[in-house]
Amino acid sequence: MHGSKQNAPLMQELLSIMLTGPKPVTIAFEWTLSNSECDALRAYIYGDDVPVQLPAFFLDSDGRFTPEHIPFLKWIRAYNSTHNNLINLHTFDDPNKNSGESDQAMANSLCTYKEQHPDSLILVETGNMHARNLPYVSGGTEYVPMAAILKKKYDVFSIFLQYLQGEILVEGKNRDVTKAASQQEGPGRYFDAVLEIPISEAAKNPDSLTKIAKLL
Repeated sequence: MHGSKQNAPLMQELLSIMLTGPKPVTIAFEWTLSNSECDALRAYIYGDDVPVQLPAFFLDSDGRFTPEHIPFLKWIRAYNSTHNNLINLHTFDDPNKNSGESDQAMANSLCTYKEQHPDSLILVETGNMHARNLPYVSGGTEYVPMAAILKKKYDVFSIFLQYLQGEILVEGKNRDVTKAASQQEGPGRYFDAVLEIPISEAAKNPDSLTKIAKLL
């Protein structure tokens, strides 16, 4: 679920586990960034200065970017400085959300990246509907999620985060996470593992790009 303070720290923990292996790792975020914005952020985690202009998306991401991602990015940068830039970064959101083919577009972005970086493992942070690794039917319409598309070509291991209580930020408002349809439905047969999160704290939208830059 987007909009939880617990998401970014968990991603950092999972990334730390993946880094114990021999392969380089890429962290991929469901963020709507231009190629130049992604390149600037990638340069930052490789040791360059904070980008002169941070993405406006960070201020209105509907919980996909939270203030908790700031220390996570700083941690990646610090790790890279002592480990020969072992962690790469990719963003893959579809800017045309209403096209009806968002999952295909996002899967295409990740496939293209993987083809360009065949040795890299990719840790993907995305909404749980995109992370389902099998097609599902909703309202009489069949949907093929991003992970199901990727699974046709690559090994995919999808993890469902089950929040036991608390709130998330949705469209600027705090909402009870347990009332979300996907949380009530549960992982079903669509995921390879479930992680129970004892409590979710609602994230807050960052105050300004200037403040984010200072914290980075």
